[in-house]
Parts: sequence; structure tokens; C-alpha cells
Amino acid sequence: MATWLDYLIDEGEVIPNPSMVNDISLDDGQFVTMIDIDMTSYRRHKNSKAVKKTLSIPSWLNEEAEARNLNFSSILQEALKEHLGIQ
Repeated sequence: MATWLDYLIDEGEVIPNPSMVNDISLDDGQFVTMIDIDMTSYRRHKNSKAVKKTLSIPSWLNEEAEARNLNFSSILQEALKEHLGIQ
């Protein structure tokens, strides 16, 4: 379901409203089940390829970080997630 909804979003198609459970007619032995999809999480996971960013920091801060062999990408990702409230 997430793959299909993701396709519709990418193609700019209209996502249909969910059916109301009481409006679905069923034959004997059939049943209705609810499907809950977190599209934000799905698309975040699907689109997790790395993107190169250019940034500027003071030279003294760069020297200190490099002297400690810090991973700039990892630290920036952690800081952005914390700032945005993303786990």
C-alpha cells in the first residue's frame, strides 16, 4: 500500500479518500481490515540516499574537530535530527 501511495505522490496524482467501513458491502466469509501507513516514515526511509552539502564553519572550529578525528557528516545529521525533533 505504501509503495502505491508513494507512486501516486511522486506522479502528482490524487490520493483517494479511504472508504468508510460501513459503506463496504461484504459477502459471507469476507471481512474488512484497517491499514495504517506512516507515509512520512516510509518516504524518509525510501529517500535516505546521501546528499552532499557545502557549509561554512570558523577555521579554528574546523581545526579542533579535525584534530579529534570527528565525523562532520554524522555530527551534522545528529544535530539536525535533534533540532527537528526527529528520532
